[in-house]
Amino acid sequence: MEESVHQSIRFGSVADLIMWKNRRGGFLLLGSTTLLWFLFEKCGYSFFPFVVNTQLLSVVILFLWAKSAILFNRPMPQLPNLEITEEFVFMVADAIRVWINTVLAVAREIYVGRNAKQLFRVSVVLWTVSFVGNFLNFLTILYLGVVLSLLIPFLYERYQDLIDEKLSLTHRVIQTQYRKIDERLLQKIIAKPTNKIKKMQ
Repeated sequence: MEESVHQSIRFGSVADLIMWKNRRGGFLLLGSTTLLWFLFEKCGYSFFPFVVNTQLLSVVILFLWAKSAILFNRPMPQLPNLEITEEFVFMVADAIRVWINTVLAVAREIYVGRNAKQLFRVSVVLWTVSFVGNFLNFLTILYLGVVLSLLIPFLYERYQDLIDEKLSLTHRVIQTQYRKIDERLLQKIIAKPTNKIKKMQ
């Protein structure tokens, strides 16, 4: 039995959010990110003043709410215990450590192993990121990432068979083109240093 997208995400609340099981949370995330993107990107609002003003407004509202509760004998506002747990910090640090080690391992494989294929793959990815970065800033890319994370899993769950078929076809085409590039270019690049070493000997 194939594992569904919802099951593969592992984190139940996150899966409910991006699979639109939690519609309220999904609309809230999409709406808030759209509003923030509009404020920062279109209205020219700066991030630091936004954070400070939001905190200032929150503190003033809570202060007035607490004062009015005392004056009118109403219950005080219930505030959650806001704190970052050690488990969360360790989890984030471990995820960052794994990512950094992966990057260093790839760099070592290219440098020490002289892996031309890996160099080609990394170069294509970095060039693509650079090309996209010429047209979109970091905030817009981040916003698109949130929107796509809410759309892609949901659409894939609905049209999984069709998408798998198209992706398989695309993968075969890319593999064919890569083999051609490998035969014509990469193998020659790998062979040149070997020939030079033989001549020196």
